Amino acid sequence: MKKIISLVFISLIISSSGLHSSEEDVSTILITGSNRNIGLEFVKQFSQKGWRVIATTRSLDSADDLIEFSNKNRNVIVEQLDITNDAHLQNLKKKYQDDVVDILLNNAAYTPRYFSSFRGIEGVDIEATRKSFEVNSIGTMRVIQTFIENVERSKSGKIVNLSTKAASFDERPEIPMMYSYAMSKAALNSMIKTLSFETAESNIIVVALSPGIVNTTMGMGLMGAIDIDESVTKMMLVIENLSMDQNGLFLDYEDGRVIEW
Repeated sequence: MKKIISLVFISLIISSSGLHSSEEDVSTILITGSNRNIGLEFVKQFSQKGWRVIATTRSLDSADDLIEFSNKNRNVIVEQLDITNDAHLQNLKKKYQDDVVDILLNNAAYTPRYFSSFRGIEGVDIEATRKSFEVNSIGTMRVIQTFIENVERSKSGKIVNLSTKAASFDERPEIPMMYSYAMSKAALNSMIKTLSFETAESNIIVVALSPGIVNTTMGMGLMGAIDIDESVTKMMLVIENLSMDQNGLFLDYEDGRVIEW
């Protein structure tokens, strides 16, 4: 009887210290741009599936909903990360240098204001265009540079990058709009395609993923747009079912079909 009690006591100590084997098997995802809309919904859905979620946001001051959710869900860790900020990137790299990241999900992006995106070539804002490239393509590349070693430690590492059909030469809307956003996301797609030749050697799947046309602005319903939760739910299935033969492709949220560059 004393032996049984001792074993139970030891088991309780191990469990309370967080060393039990079930936690060692928990998968980790790092999500950029997690404070609202698609990023926040990804945090919620991965958290509900039991993942350890490292949710980053450019500013903690604008992340009330994310912080409130993390306070109620111990598997969600909130970190500040401006993906164009060297100090932020290096601080997180140092903090998580020994961690395994099973999925690196690049959601952070600079999106032009709704009405300004419909201006013709003469109305394109040059500074906004520079910022689009700095965030959407160069910034995302810097995140990958920072955390690719963490993904390489995973047995089934994935790098998922949210893009847009506006960047596709084949499927973009055939109207003169969204110059800066489309250009920067096309550059992102090019980087992803190039990266795929490296990741193939380390068994990492890297893809660009279109979320579809999503209602992300409250009170403004776009024609044919879907709600955030529907987009994320469907993207979750695509991400879950990714295979190595999809490495380097541009995929649609709906069913994972290939979108031509």
